[in-house]
Amino acid sequence: MKIIRLGMLTICCAFCCLLCSCDRTHIGMESALKRYLKDSLPALTARCETTLDAAYMAQTLVGEVKDHPGWEGYPVKLYEYYTGVDKRLGVAKKGKVLMLNPSPEKLAIWIADAVYHATGEISYEDFETIREWIQWQSGAQFPVSGVVYEDMYVPGHYEPYVFKDGVTVYIADSTMFPQVKENRTCTEEMLDFYLTLTNEDLKPNTGRYARISSTTREMYYAAGGEAAVGSSVDGKRDQAWLAEVGRLYRKAWKSHHNELITAFAKYKLNQE
Repeated sequence: MKIIRLGMLTICCAFCCLLCSCDRTHIGMESALKRYLKDSLPALTARCETTLDAAYMAQTLVGEVKDHPGWEGYPVKLYEYYTGVDKRLGVAKKGKVLMLNPSPEKLAIWIADAVYHATGEISYEDFETIREWIQWQSGAQFPVSGVVYEDMYVPGHYEPYVFKDGVTVYIADSTMFPQVKENRTCTEEMLDFYLTLTNEDLKPNTGRYARISSTTREMYYAAGGEAAVGSSVDGKRDQAWLAEVGRLYRKAWKSHHNELITAFAKYKLNQE
């Protein structure tokens, strides 16, 4: 009897290990989407590797931060990075940022799921439309907190944009943001400060767009979003957007469904 019980215990343990090792990302996924991904996921993942190759801030990994307020338990990573040589300053600019970037496979699943929910079907063309947009907009980089340097307006001239919970924010204390317009370069004190931001450190208005697909509040509402997060109108860009974007991204991290990307896909793929 002892031998039989021991054998049964071994089988049960093995079964439990198998369950724990299963990828729970696909739980609740529509059967049509599952069938599509069964054959296409490797190719879609390869395309998303190209997107994440554009993640220019993921240069020097300082370490993993699993206790960042609001993001406890998530594999948030701290990076240091340098821009290219700034055409006005003549040297590269240093940045620090906490990020929670998806793997290529996770990104591929998010995009395929978003396309399916936006159009009722999945096509490679629509997948590429959303993937290329994300690559151009963000490189699939989700800044939890820190500075993002971009040469958005003048090629080769890198301006600092502070982010919290995947959204651009504006520092209330003017002494903690570079004031020389033609050469905004963050000090080490500023860089470290941006990693520990609270809403009390910010001006009431936030940016309009949520990473990683530049989803607006209006797209969020149109897709069924119910939280009161203001609007894109100046003076009405409430800080509540930060909490909702963070909540939805954390939810997506443990799922095949990213509501922020889906909201953008519904807007983008249903334009006439």
